[in-house]
Amino acid sequence: MKNKIGIKNILIIALTTAIIVICMGFIFLSNKLQTKNNEQQVLKVEFTKIERETSVKGGIEPPSEIKEIINEGMTAKFKFILNTPQDELSYTITIKNTGTLPAKIVNILSSPNYINDETLKNNILPVMITQSPIEKNKLNPGEKLNIKLVVSYGTGGENIQKKIPYELTILATTIN
Repeated sequence: MKNKIGIKNILIIALTTAIIVICMGFIFLSNKLQTKNNEQQVLKVEFTKIERETSVKGGIEPPSEIKEIINEGMTAKFKFILNTPQDELSYTITIKNTGTLPAKIVNILSSPNYINDETLKNNILPVMITQSPIEKNKLNPGEKLNIKLVVSYGTGGENIQKKIPYELTILATTIN
């Protein structure tokens, strides 16, 4: 009789322990699921770094710039100051997908559009602005992409200082 009571007690303790472990596992998984459900999916592609690569001095005073990332990382703003012909500035601009969704870069909008608008291009001659194309590139969360930007003061025309404002803005969408 004593033996039956001992086995029953051990069985009751084992079953109670199993129920407690199952409950703790359920609570843990429930919290994980709730955390996952509370995460918002975010589309965020932004400029993270503007790095000057080269600066070529055509005269006595070297070219310079004012550069900053504004609009929550969506816009890279510049003011190029070129002093004499043959001045040149080049940059590597880093774009990163800091969101949680895969993204596709639809376009990099430039303002003023010195590259494609002939009237605006003629207003800054002999200065030329070129950038590497990156449209329609896909970026997974955490991935980076670099674009090259070159501003050069060509020969010809008057030998006067040129101050040129320029902005780049990212236009991105999610990948379906």
